[in-house]
Amino acid sequence: MTQKWNSLETDVLVIGGGVAGCMAAIPALEAGLSVVVCEKGKVLDHCGSVGCGVDHYLTIMESGPEWDTPEFLIKHLPKLTDGIVDMAVASRVIHEMPKVVRKIESFGVNFKDPRFNDYYRLRSFGLPGTYHINFDGTEFKKHIGKRVRKLKGSVLTRTMAVQILVEDGQAYGAIVFNFRTGEWTVVRAKAVVLAAGEVNRISLNASGMAFDSWHCPYNTGDSQAMAYKAGALLTNMEFVETTITPKGFSAQGLNALVSEGAYFINKSGERFMFKYDEKGENARRAVIADAVINEYLLDNGPIYADCRHLPEDILDHMEATLQIDRYTMPAFYEQKALNFREEPIEVSISELSIRRSGVYFRGSGLAVDTDGQTSIKGLFAAGDCASVSGGIAGAAVLGHVAGEGVASFIPKINGSLPQIDMKTADVIRETAVKHMEVEEERSISWKSYEDEVRRTVNDYIGVRRNEAGLRHALQTLHALAKREPDLKADDLHGLMRVHESSSIRLNAELMATAALARDESRTGSSHYRLDHPESDETNWKKFVIVQKGSKGAETSTLSASEPLAAAFDRKSSAST
Repeated sequence: MTQKWNSLETDVLVIGGGVAGCMAAIPALEAGLSVVVCEKGKVLDHCGSVGCGVDHYLTIMESGPEWDTPEFLIKHLPKLTDGIVDMAVASRVIHEMPKVVRKIESFGVNFKDPRFNDYYRLRSFGLPGTYHINFDGTEFKKHIGKRVRKLKGSVLTRTMAVQILVEDGQAYGAIVFNFRTGEWTVVRAKAVVLAAGEVNRISLNASGMAFDSWHCPYNTGDSQAMAYKAGALLTNMEFVETTITPKGFSAQGLNALVSEGAYFINKSGERFMFKYDEKGENARRAVIADAVINEYLLDNGPIYADCRHLPEDILDHMEATLQIDRYTMPAFYEQKALNFREEPIEVSISELSIRRSGVYFRGSGLAVDTDGQTSIKGLFAAGDCASVSGGIAGAAVLGHVAGEGVASFIPKINGSLPQIDMKTADVIRETAVKHMEVEEERSISWKSYEDEVRRTVNDYIGVRRNEAGLRHALQTLHALAKREPDLKADDLHGLMRVHESSSIRLNAELMATAALARDESRTGSSHYRLDHPESDETNWKKFVIVQKGSKGAETSTLSASEPLAAAFDRKSSAST
């Protein structure tokens, strides 16, 4: 590994090259700012959760019906989120949706169904209108990445950020390394945008394989971990997300079936969802997942998705267009000799993620204001690492909002940026390099370490929690933290995995800490306390905020009637 430091200066550093990161870079570039995108993946056009394709996009389009307006959806936000939502930020995102979807179309993305030359829109997950556009999005991310490159954005691929640089309460860059070449770089920037996605690989899945995940396995909470260490406020970390997948298929594959009218039935053939929610199969994802979990606990499993009652034209449409983001799914059906037209498909529960907790417009992660700025001046966040998210569309819109926020913020900076303390940078690099020099007799593989974290999450912080289990989990995770110096990296790629494992463990700790603070249950499987099984509308219409304290993670609360920015105390800086 080279010991020479590279240095870069730019107006904006974006960490994460997925939809949110690219959409943040675009308005900044359009404003004439220089932008560097730091991405762990190999090719910008295929980075992020939807790098290989997507089949749906949620948006307001103002097409005529009352439900297709920002005002109508905003009116329903409290119910959609069980009241735990930053109304100011979510309202900004919803109002920006029509502008952003048309901007994406201008990049070359075709949202229309070629059979009708029109938008094919679906209702899903408890939303009060058919907001989801179903489309062939196999090149969705390619068009967005191409736009970044056309605007002359610089891209560092195969590069991982390990620390945000903050001085006097203001972010001014990051330390990154290339895990192919071993090059380390200090990037000095007037603003930093965190857009590295949600926290995956945090619980055990059915196969036990690290990368067998229903969401991008390379999104390991790096943004959340770095921001927490820098002193930023995080919220909703207690809310987790799981989904329903075809048994043996570790990716989303039932959303489209359900949105077109499939039923969930138990082993007795009972259509059970209406026992749990008046919307039945159209309930929110977290409610559906919790219902399925409960049916298994009642010994009513196996559970199936049943399409046999649907007319042929709907079944034809499902087969032709609704699996476009997962070309492997038809092959899976064929290999398993399954025919969803003629027989129910057995389902299972996916592993967990810390993200938007099964509801739209409530995210888990960094608290942001209406410009996408966090509690640290000059540090912005967007996508599934931020406190307001709405899947792919939420990533696109909040990314664009953050990019516009950066373009507004930077001209207000006076004076020069702080000089980078290279002695501190050397210590950070040397600490990392030591993972490649750990003696064999005391070394721990990143995989076995992650397995211990995942097992702890499954057993004590998962979809059924209580105080005793959460406290035990925290003790276990704190003990695991002390073993991190012994994590062994066999090569540079392994060094990236070591950093990911550390991020995963820290995020598990933040999840357990927040879950322990919220003495109630809320939103189905998102947060279910066995010792507090009911929602407490009197005392817990609140955000749980997590922040680094002198002795580790500390929590506080803020009424959900206030914007999260009310908890911000951005320090004045000599450079502003």
